[in-house]
Amino acid sequence: MDSDQQMRTLVSRAQQGDRRAFEVLFEQFQPRLRYYVRRLSGSDNHTDDILQNVWLKVIRKIDSLSDPQAFVAWLYTIARREVYGQGRIKDPFVELTDEHLEQVAGNGEVTFDAEDATWIHRALARLRPRQREILTLSFLESLSHQEIGQVLGVNPGTLRSRLFYAKQALRQELERNHE
Repeated sequence: MDSDQQMRTLVSRAQQGDRRAFEVLFEQFQPRLRYYVRRLSGSDNHTDDILQNVWLKVIRKIDSLSDPQAFVAWLYTIARREVYGQGRIKDPFVELTDEHLEQVAGNGEVTFDAEDATWIHRALARLRPRQREILTLSFLESLSHQEIGQVLGVNPGTLRSRLFYAKQALRQELERNHE
């Protein structure tokens, strides 16, 4: 059985009230969610409170999830809303225009080597929350662009531009620290 099928099965069982299935989901996602919430909020101060609220919402609403395959995006959306909804960070993002999107379309992708992992984690902490969030979801959580779009509530063009600018900001931070 492949991992997607295993995930669907676990979520379906949790929806039916299977406590062990829910525990497996919790064990699998709690460390990842902790990292995501810490990166998104920029501090450890309220991480445990946020995570507790996230899991309570998941327990209460998992039966309303119509597509078990959408669990990961749904879970991260709940976590994101909990962080922003609690007012722990401000949402500083300003929407980009179509003109910005056209500029991005012609530019090359920025890439990073595995050797930069330590520097990347340090640099992530210095980025704006939105930039930290999209890079965390994309590279550290390995969510697909479709899942990230669902979590952030943005269309593919906006997602691509946000990811492009977040990569540029990260690159600038890395270059600043390697000088």
